[in-house]
Amino acid sequence: MSSADAIASKQEDSVGGFSISSMGGGIFGTTGIGVQMDGKVRIALSDTLTQDDISGVGSFINQLSPDDLQNAREIHRLLCQNKGQKADLSKRSDYAIQYSATCFDGQQRTVVQGPLFDVSTEIYQPAFQFFRHVVDTYVRRSRADVKLDVVVDSVVRQKDRLLVSIKLVNSGDYPMDTRVPRKWDEPYGLWIVCEAPEKDAKWTVQLSGLPLFNESEYPEETVTIPPRRSVTYQFLIVPDKIMKMGTYRFNASVVMGISSDKFPVNSMGRVDFHSDYKNPHHVIFDREYPSTPQEWKDFETRKAREVSFLMPGATVAEPGYYRAASVAGTRDQFVRMLEQGAAAPDLDFQRWDRWEWEADPARATICKPGETCPREGRWILRAKDYSYGSKGDLIYPQHQQRFRMSEQVPTFDIANVDRSRLFWEWLSA
Repeated sequence: MSSADAIASKQEDSVGGFSISSMGGGIFGTTGIGVQMDGKVRIALSDTLTQDDISGVGSFINQLSPDDLQNAREIHRLLCQNKGQKADLSKRSDYAIQYSATCFDGQQRTVVQGPLFDVSTEIYQPAFQFFRHVVDTYVRRSRADVKLDVVVDSVVRQKDRLLVSIKLVNSGDYPMDTRVPRKWDEPYGLWIVCEAPEKDAKWTVQLSGLPLFNESEYPEETVTIPPRRSVTYQFLIVPDKIMKMGTYRFNASVVMGISSDKFPVNSMGRVDFHSDYKNPHHVIFDREYPSTPQEWKDFETRKAREVSFLMPGATVAEPGYYRAASVAGTRDQFVRMLEQGAAAPDLDFQRWDRWEWEADPARATICKPGETCPREGRWILRAKDYSYGSKGDLIYPQHQQRFRMSEQVPTFDIANVDRSRLFWEWLSA
């Protein structure tokens, strides 16, 4: 059975009709319409992930207006009379668009079907325009007998993590069978997206595949969502970006599989959709993340594992403090700030092979004596060397110690060195 056939296969076809569907490539679901010549129309939306103004997926039923019904009957007549002449299309659609039509010739019932771009242009243009018109016009004022939505139900801070609750809501007339997110394989997935008022403060975490915080509630791989009920999955996540104090918006997006032997359409298999962008879940954070020394250590340790090393000349994608390192495991004593978009500096290849990300630029690695320590770790006292032929700033190994974040770093008097030249430099966490 073709995808277009599936949209209308369970409709009464004694009066004839046609269906048109657009398949959204390998990972997306199907969007289709099924039209009967008595005016009944069904719209099946399985692919709404890229449509900002439509949330969720489902099957919607309505009655065509007199004008639209007249257009539908003409399109049905043309599809049934099509002799196989291909459309002369200079630009084919990126998506596979299929059609199917149930036709009657006296007492003979026949079904014609195939790619819509294989019909003549005189048929293709009005048929495709009608398809888009019905989807764009009728969904918002139709009754959904199949409907699935995703909702960010809550986001609660728990120490250095966030407890996220995602709800899948079945507001239709039929039960739905799904698999628990921990069993979803690619291309299926469940993501949460966090946005702040600042445009650059956005991050995404894939939830599917993570252990469920409420694992005991879903011991089986398959979960049935009854009509007008919901299921809630909870996950503990760690933000992968610095979060300042303020109000954040949370939305979710999904690519998943649903099934039911009671659905009025056969095309609701793979579906992709997002939560309602007009009504995101808002969370107010009253302190930054990370803010405690342990949160900072965990955050930078995790990020150091995720950011790829850089070879000299490579473009810096992730700004931060990088350390020169060798494949043998030795590492330079000090870090160096590399800006996003810059080229990674050259290295002494007799000593080092690459640059490795180690610390976030939000906290400095240098401070003056008497100032507040900006980051936890080992620090060493140094002095600026402005002399002719200098090979670098001076180092005082005897003045090396560990400081806590926010404590005041000490001041020392060094013989023949002006205090204004002294500074503390961070070595490691």
